[in-house]
Amino acid sequence: MGLDFGVKAAATLSSGEAIDAPRPLKAALRRLRIRSRRLSRKIEAAKVAAGFAPQARLPKGTKLPVSNNRRKSAATLARLHARVANVRADFTHKLTTRLCRQNQAVVIEDLRVKGMLANDRLARAISDVGLGMFREQIEYKARRYGTRLIIADRWYPSSRLCSVCGWKNEALTLKDRSWTCPECGARHDRDFNAALNLKRLATATALPVASLSGNSGAAAEMVSAVVGKVTPVRDDSVEESGQEENSAHLCARF
Repeated sequence: MGLDFGVKAAATLSSGEAIDAPRPLKAALRRLRIRSRRLSRKIEAAKVAAGFAPQARLPKGTKLPVSNNRRKSAATLARLHARVANVRADFTHKLTTRLCRQNQAVVIEDLRVKGMLANDRLARAISDVGLGMFREQIEYKARRYGTRLIIADRWYPSSRLCSVCGWKNEALTLKDRSWTCPECGARHDRDFNAALNLKRLATATALPVASLSGNSGAAAEMVSAVVGKVTPVRDDSVEESGQEENSAHLCARF
């Protein structure tokens, strides 16, 4: 099963299914802001009562008196934050369990979540989906259920490659949600096309590197003619078992 992460849909599967995340932070953002402002006003009032300016930084070691209203306000805000975290965790737990129980192999991209969070326009949406949590959960559940987890290189152009003929769209941008291959005329949804390309890595990794680069093997000649370049991919199920295996994924024309 190939799986492409996204912002519009949390995950798109190579089966064609698009899975939407509940996005609990977006749903609770207004209430979080209101509760946070209420708590801030109570803290400022406590500062004034203690003889400090409302926005002043307190000297080290200074403790403000905590009123019952402030304690209740802080508890309400904490419960709201906990609910957001619980909804997000519940979604990722159910999705990762389903993927690992229903598939012999799952292929995902090696996403650099910290780098993605540097994009101010997408940071909140990415955090709300919980990509970092997803990666952590699917890794240990793959070991639990015996699922082969294959992590494609982060530079593998899964969205740019035509899943029909292998032509690479160098001009594709994040704004392009669909595109047409000028080579074969196939029309692609960006995320579904990426999921299909990732799915093929599960089959490709079954071919050992030796057979792809043999001296005069027919298989090596055929693969070289069809796909062009062979690059390494990490197979977490192999690493965990302690066995050494040279895996490869096949990237068409890049």
